Amino acid sequence: MFEQELNELIERANNIKSPINVAPIGVSIDEYNKPSQDWINDVEIFYNKYLKNHALGTRISTLLFHRNLSAFNDLRSCLDSINRDKEFVFKMNAGTTVEVPMYKSASLPEYDVFISHANKDKLQFVDELNDSLTKLGISIFYDKNSLEWGDKWKKKILEGTQKAEFAIIVISKNFFDREWTEKELIEFLNRQNKNGQKIILPIVHGISNDDLRNMYPEVADIQTIDSKDYSCDEIALLFARQLIQRLKSY
Repeated sequence: MFEQELNELIERANNIKSPINVAPIGVSIDEYNKPSQDWINDVEIFYNKYLKNHALGTRISTLLFHRNLSAFNDLRSCLDSINRDKEFVFKMNAGTTVEVPMYKSASLPEYDVFISHANKDKLQFVDELNDSLTKLGISIFYDKNSLEWGDKWKKKILEGTQKAEFAIIVISKNFFDREWTEKELIEFLNRQNKNGQKIILPIVHGISNDDLRNMYPEVADIQTIDSKDYSCDEIALLFARQLIQRLKSY
């Protein structure tokens, strides 16, 4: 997996001495520099597998070509920057092949996520969240896009609640006391309680966690995130991490 390999390279670099051009008396300069040179060789392999299209790809290629004395520290700095580029990291993780046994593949959910929300929150928040998830290639049940002309919408929505791996529940004041938002929440709670597997990923939107607990005490022990603390793109990346972890478990 990309992120694991990247972190291993960074961790190794932290335990390697920078190369030198003059060795202490009695010390072979080749032996002293060998760990850093081996590490640079491994970085070159990693670069050819993953990093050619990154914004730092050209700089890394130049450092690898010239291999000046400063290349070790410069490459380490580049990898640290890439590790902080969370969008790139999650995209590379998502592109990592996950082998799913044939006997399990038929039972995989049709959708990666179902977005449960109040219609009044679409324009202000949920449409943008859907766009951010879509950019990452995530398969989404979003009523605005998933319901087609002539569909029996109640039946289609209930089917969607059963065919999604996760449910992002956007809970706001608009969500409270709405027949279908609460029906969706109940469907997902029942599935989660029955399976014992994480399904519900709540987002509080314009309300506090105390408001949530007071209204839906059965959700009180589920960790939430607050829409004011994250952009939609950041939320999409957080979800991508959850999805990758789930796929690796199959």
